[in-house]
Amino acid sequence: MNDASTEPGARLRELRKRRGLTQEDLAEAAGLSVPVIKKIEQGGTARMETYRQIAKVLGVTTVWFVAAGPPRPTVDTGDDTVLTEMRAALIPPIGLNGMPVIGTADHDDVALPRLADAAAAVNRAYHSDRYDDLAHLLPALVRSAHYHVARFDDDAERIQAHRVRSAVLGLAGRYLIQIRAHDLALITLQEAARDAITAGDRALAASAVSSQAWAMLRQGRFDEVEQLCAGAADQIEPRMSTATPDELAAWGWMLMRASAGAIRNNRPEEAGEYLALAKTAGARLGREHDLGGQKAFGPLTVALLEPENAMIEGRPDKALEAMDNLPRDVGHTNASTLNRAKLDRARALVRVGDTDQATEVMTGLRRMHAEWLQYQQAGRDVAREIIESRTRMPSGEQRELADFLGLDD
Repeated sequence: MNDASTEPGARLRELRKRRGLTQEDLAEAAGLSVPVIKKIEQGGTARMETYRQIAKVLGVTTVWFVAAGPPRPTVDTGDDTVLTEMRAALIPPIGLNGMPVIGTADHDDVALPRLADAAAAVNRAYHSDRYDDLAHLLPALVRSAHYHVARFDDDAERIQAHRVRSAVLGLAGRYLIQIRAHDLALITLQEAARDAITAGDRALAASAVSSQAWAMLRQGRFDEVEQLCAGAADQIEPRMSTATPDELAAWGWMLMRASAGAIRNNRPEEAGEYLALAKTAGARLGREHDLGGQKAFGPLTVALLEPENAMIEGRPDKALEAMDNLPRDVGHTNASTLNRAKLDRARALVRVGDTDQATEVMTGLRRMHAEWLQYQQAGRDVAREIIESRTRMPSGEQRELADFLGLDD
């Protein structure tokens, strides 16, 4: 059983008193309500954003509040069965012969070009937010990729099979992050990285590591993300005069993820240093570049991290200024990257008092990217802020948005 002094609430209470602050003082400085501080000190939990606001006031890192302990009992809702096919494909059982029981319709009909074409088609579905299609297509594609890797004896063909499977697993991992199956996503992305390393494809490996970091950010593992990505950035730092676009993009993504981990862990100076280096990589590229067929990187992608970091710092004015000064005519970033920036813009608008424009941004996302928006917890949070910030009855658009995102659930 955990010592009570190791619990976040007890540690917060002790540190608050050492800083000479009352609960009211801390709540005011952190921009929170007194009941929130009381709840945490009495053993309740809070969102990581709340811990970050408190940590900033107290001068500690966000993960200072994370204490190991047993998970709370939960009610089995049966939702796990939704991913049965995906689990069977990604983590197949191992038989007595030590081989995975894959199960595939391919049998002896293997064709790497056809598998690569199928992977590219499903990748396009992902970037078009067709998540319902992905749920049906990915398990069979993953099984086929496993089967192809197992079937080839020729070194060149086996390496290519590993490369294609890495792309397939990277795609599956990113999809699983979107639907919040983070542990399964991490298992999948680790295998994607191993395949890419086996194939000698650094761009694919960097993409897989970057996506791992994304899943870990969702789990509040900020220290690990910074260490992983800063270390990887040091390993692959290119010589600017001879760097290829893939090398610059891989290095840039590692730096962006390191910055994201640092800013969430109340390390703004380090976050700013990583971001400045990532901007260097983006500027050197000059335009958006497709990294391993998985994600874009360039001046626009890296510029979109600035408003995100500003919002985490509690600077909506700075976030809006950054959004208004994005680079133009440099190509297109991935839709999901741009959409997340739009969520940050909507949240910033709410916090500077412009709920009507925030509603317009959210309505636009619903109209153009409804399937993506439904999976975003941040989207629900922004919509809730819009509703709660109103001094009069919500407008028809705001009520429709609340219904669409299930705010009454």
